[in-house]
Amino acid sequence: MSLVIRVVNFIVARALNDRQFKALLDEVGNNYPGLLLHSNVRWLSRGKVLSRFAACLSEIRTFLDMKGVKHPELANTEWLLQFHYLVDITGHLNQLNVKMQGIGNTVLSLQQAVFAFESKLELFLRDIETGRLLHFESLRQFRDACLASDPTQHFDLQQLAGFTSNLLHSFKGRFREFRERTGLFKFITHPHECAVDKVDLTCIPGVSIGDFELEVADLKASDMWMSKFKSLNAELERLARQRAELAREHKWTEMKNLQPEDQLILKAWNELPVTYHTMQRVSIAVLTMFGSTYACEQSFSHLRNIKTNLRSRLTDGSLNACMKLNLTTYEPDHKAISKTMQHQKSH
Repeated sequence: MSLVIRVVNFIVARALNDRQFKALLDEVGNNYPGLLLHSNVRWLSRGKVLSRFAACLSEIRTFLDMKGVKHPELANTEWLLQFHYLVDITGHLNQLNVKMQGIGNTVLSLQQAVFAFESKLELFLRDIETGRLLHFESLRQFRDACLASDPTQHFDLQQLAGFTSNLLHSFKGRFREFRERTGLFKFITHPHECAVDKVDLTCIPGVSIGDFELEVADLKASDMWMSKFKSLNAELERLARQRAELAREHKWTEMKNLQPEDQLILKAWNELPVTYHTMQRVSIAVLTMFGSTYACEQSFSHLRNIKTNLRSRLTDGSLNACMKLNLTTYEPDHKAISKTMQHQKSH
């Protein structure tokens, strides 16, 4: 990755080189207008930079030769094998990252996305070990191109399998605690499937386990209240279908206008009577767990938009008020508020 960044900076960060390289791409009929600069703080930057670099690799070699810049790694088979593997694996990680973003995702849905990716990593590992490379398009194309020019060439994929295995172990270790509380997270949408003797409530202080068990027993016996959660799951299924359709058509703006998942779940729990107050407390505790840093990152983005050169004075108090206005979803009724205010009378 460090070599890719150096090459990209040599081409893009210098105006003359950038113009000449774009002219070269246009001359050979490449579909891309140029390379992308890498930024650690830019969302999905690593995967996008690598995929663009791979698509323009032959033109990059030609351009570096024209400039007399030597990077022998770009012609080294072992280095290129690892590079194309990195292109594919970062693409898969970017797909996971997209699923983890957005407002209203519960810790349950985020957990399911991570566990699904762990299963995919196991599939990727077998894919590399067998040499099929069905899920590594860039790596497969590079291998096939090399074999077409030299059928006797041998590729050692065991190191790439080791990288994938290490990534899988890292995921399992990082999210081990989430796996142990799967039953608790699932409780917010499927309380009728809750095994009270297996739900760990130690992470929620002040909750009476005895009251919780009794309320779960009462809820399971009530067809009226259980129908609430059947309707809830039907609504969640409808919402998931809408998101899938919009994501397929890349309509990200319209996706933001959909009702958040956590609001649907919270509404169902709030409709229960006070006799289920312990279960309501547990469900609210699960819904307020932070499954991702998206909310924090969004706050930093709003802070950057607030602190512009258009403001002549920005104190801690005014900044706090501006942050609340930017982050809240509450929409005040300005007409009703204005009616409660005393208008200035003429003299």
